[in-house]
Amino acid sequence: MREERDLIRLMLLRNSLTQTWLINRLEDAGVHTDKTEMSSALAGRRKGEKINLILRKSIEILTEYEQKMGVGRV
Repeated sequence: MREERDLIRLMLLRNSLTQTWLINRLEDAGVHTDKTEMSSALAGRRKGEKINLILRKSIEILTEYEQKMGVGRV
């Protein structure tokens, strides 16, 4: 779990994206959350199935974003 949270924070930073941007993409994907819940999820203060879903889907969204933007390619 910690690795997932760290990866999400790294990917947001690396791509100059905000948690708000990610929350909006999650909403588009049918995962409803807000700033407080997202912040708690990334800090590890909340746990449970919904938090696991938020983390998994966030990684999927950010990975897809990086693939489309060509991040990491030379």
